[in-house]
Amino acid sequence: MSDSSPIAVLITTLGCAKNLVDAEVMCGSLVANGIYLTTDPDSADLMLINTCSFINDARKEAEDAIRAALHWKRKGQQREGLFRAVVVAGCLPQRNPQECAELYPEVDFFLGLDDVPRVHELIKDFFAGREKMPLPSVSLPTYLYDHKAPRVTVTPENYAYVKIAEGCNHRCAFCAIPNIRGHLRSRQPDSVLAECEQLLEQGVREINFIAQDSTSYGREAGNNLLDLLKRCDRLPGDFWLRVLYTHPLYVNQEFLELLAHGQHIVPYLDMPLQHISSHILADMRRGMDGPQTRKLLELIRSKYPQITMRTTFLTGFPGETDEDFQELLALLPDMRFERLGAFAFSPEKNTPAMTLDRKKIPASTAKRRRDALLKAQQSISLAINKTLVGQTMLILPEEKLTGRNFIGRGKADAPEVDQCVEFKALPERRQKMDFAKVRITACGPYELQGLEVP
Repeated sequence: MSDSSPIAVLITTLGCAKNLVDAEVMCGSLVANGIYLTTDPDSADLMLINTCSFINDARKEAEDAIRAALHWKRKGQQREGLFRAVVVAGCLPQRNPQECAELYPEVDFFLGLDDVPRVHELIKDFFAGREKMPLPSVSLPTYLYDHKAPRVTVTPENYAYVKIAEGCNHRCAFCAIPNIRGHLRSRQPDSVLAECEQLLEQGVREINFIAQDSTSYGREAGNNLLDLLKRCDRLPGDFWLRVLYTHPLYVNQEFLELLAHGQHIVPYLDMPLQHISSHILADMRRGMDGPQTRKLLELIRSKYPQITMRTTFLTGFPGETDEDFQELLALLPDMRFERLGAFAFSPEKNTPAMTLDRKKIPASTAKRRRDALLKAQQSISLAINKTLVGQTMLILPEEKLTGRNFIGRGKADAPEVDQCVEFKALPERRQKMDFAKVRITACGPYELQGLEVP
């Protein structure tokens, strides 16, 4: 890079959609301040890895990405004489900046979550010759973007995420997020509404609300999710509004009515339950026992059959017996969740689960139980999909394939985590990415195929 040429940055983001929004805000900050973005490693002066540190698998993925970036740096410097830099951002350095600096001495500098809005300043300082770049603060972060923050969305053009809150005030025994992301802090309703309006003006057809717990939105500031949803549901246009990451403790009948009967709000409930055994739920500090959880699920199934339910479960939590797991396994055919994920317990430093006086479950057992859940769900998913064959569904296209083939999703499927529909479009569709009516012709357990109809 010459002294006069602009800095070019390649950003890789890992982990959840909440981390993706952080990366999009960083992209906006860079572009607004004269720094180029590139997807070509050979054109980049700096690689920025935006990491996740939620569980051990996420840290391994981050470590692999950092090592690959350092290899790119060494290759450019040693073989081509180029000046290249590597920056690590996100939850990994936020969680333990000193440990990261010791593990990766070749990384040029690290960014914490409060550094997101000033990433351009730090990168320019570094390229201006600042010798000692500061480590991220060990204090809990407080930053929360708003609709005025520059942002470059990197999702497909039809959908976007809107982070309505940051941090979490729950203290689930297995979760390190409050120690990383800080206390709950919610955006002002007017700011969320303004961002939704901006995205709709740009042509976005699906807005996905995200937070560590979306149903906690506004609780620390006298606002609430229901009022926000009602305001956003009145916005004009042809679009979907989806709420992700809810907590069963705050899922009530008024919220379910909105999901079931909203104008733009899709009838889709993303509600991680984690378990069904009462003593496991108590040790997890989830705030609900097994009978309360079942009562909520039975209400949804009996009164709101149009609502698609997505949930996730955690296997191998300390103290989980074979009987506990069998109770969890039996819940699947009882409730027939349309979408389900499962994770094996990952011991996390400085979480209550680490000091819980319960029998530790071998990792192999936790993984075997996880796999059993997923296998049981596969047959349920296939049976549900078979009932869709012959039906006509409204599909939001995401990507054009070869010829007249497209990939898209229905109301029952969230981006990135749920199934897709591959369909053959009508000849007049060409490149258009507006909503399509698709008749389902075939299915697997996690995918649908169909034909667009007039």
